Amino acid sequence: MKSEELKQEIHGYIEQADDKVLQAIRTLVKPSIEQFHLSKEQKKELDKRKSNHLSGNSKSYTWEQTEKMLKSKRK
Repeated sequence: MKSEELKQEIHGYIEQADDKVLQAIRTLVKPSIEQFHLSKEQKKELDKRKSNHLSGNSKSYTWEQTEKMLKSKRK
């Protein structure tokens, strides 16, 4: 089923739902939609890593390189 069809089906359910069902749907959906917040320390660390990356002071890997490294460690 495509996204648009799923959305239409879910909208139909929501239109017919009582408060109990709506609360259950909210409980399921809310965490995946809300943005998470970083602490000041986490933000500082991410900024440091970004700066290192952009300045070339840290090593970066392509997805293919990462996948290869992970597969070699499983053996």
